[in-house]
Amino acid sequence: MVNMEKTTEQMILETARNHFVQYGYGAARMQEIADDAGINKAMLHYYFRSKENLYHEIVIRTLDYLLPRLFKAFKQEGLLFERIENIIDTYIETLIEQPDIPFFVMSELSQKRERFIEELKKRSKHFPPVQSFLAQMAQEMQAGKIKQINPIHLFLNILSMTVFPFIVKPVFCTLFEFSDTAFEQLMLERKPIIMEFIKSSIELK
Repeated sequence: MVNMEKTTEQMILETARNHFVQYGYGAARMQEIADDAGINKAMLHYYFRSKENLYHEIVIRTLDYLLPRLFKAFKQEGLLFERIENIIDTYIETLIEQPDIPFFVMSELSQKRERFIEELKKRSKHFPPVQSFLAQMAQEMQAGKIKQINPIHLFLNILSMTVFPFIVKPVFCTLFEFSDTAFEQLMLERKPIIMEFIKSSIELK
């Protein structure tokens, strides 16, 4: 019985997130979410009471899924380039598993930015590994091992090169007639390409 409840709840959350991404919070309808989840509206209200509660639960679960995984990648010890490679791998693997996360985050930032930032701040315990990574990069620069560059630019380069393709996936797949499977394979092929680009941009010749 417990497992069935968890399965139903997860099915509701996944369906609802798709609706919020596709239609936005204002246009999403509880009845349509229930229909697509294969349940009646009464059961949907039994689990989440209201659309606002459902939406907030999705925000919480998305952050609680995403942040520990991503910041754990920054926490891994090792040489700078080893850490960068692990970060790239983790970001791409995570977004292959949950490709709608970037769309949901963008939707949340455009509609309920203050609440999203507050939820993000509540999870500030995950932030220190990023500072550690940036500090290691600064030490490498001081030691003359890599080029002088603002570490924040490196962070932004990694973020944009891994996340942006997932944001433009619908346009890209339409333009080049790619299936979801072909797109995933392309993203896996992209890992070493990003790594080589990042490496060549900061290593000394």
